[in-house]
Amino acid sequence: MDLKNVIELRPFEYSDIPRLIGWIPDARFLLQWAGPGYSFPLDAAQLFEALGKTKGTAPSHLMFKALRQPEDVVIGHIELMGIDHKRRRAHMGRVLIGEPKWRGKGYGRQMVKAAIDYAFGTMNFDTITLSVFDFNTRAMAAYEAIGFLEYERVSAARRFGEESWGLVLMRIERDVWMRSLV
Repeated sequence: MDLKNVIELRPFEYSDIPRLIGWIPDARFLLQWAGPGYSFPLDAAQLFEALGKTKGTAPSHLMFKALRQPEDVVIGHIELMGIDHKRRRAHMGRVLIGEPKWRGKGYGRQMVKAAIDYAFGTMNFDTITLSVFDFNTRAMAAYEAIGFLEYERVSAARRFGEESWGLVLMRIERDVWMRSLV
């Protein structure tokens, strides 16, 4: 199947909250997906607060649902956070293909590319950063294949129980992205 243009991003809305909550099975999954920004169990109040940051003429946060076309089925979620309009940069995160049946099919990569297109095209940003846990090698490989480059590692960045999780910080610049499209 040709995945080009199969994934479409649309703004995440209040009506999408129950679906997203249903995709988060436990505290470990929540921390791996969202970092420390949310607490388990994820609830509507936390997502209402995040959605509040998406409002106004210069929002600090954008939340998207990802739809598989042509079926118009919501299969994922992605966010641009910490938006700095003056410095023209954002942090991409909370990247999730919700149901296991949709994972491993290339939709996550398409969703990330669509978010990059939006950030560099529509928002006119110059830099997008992201953080990924060092044990999530599959995600790191996907981000590298898209054009993200590692610029820092932070050992023991997060704790889950007795476990210590390291972070890999990555970024992509507009000029690198534009060259990859040629």
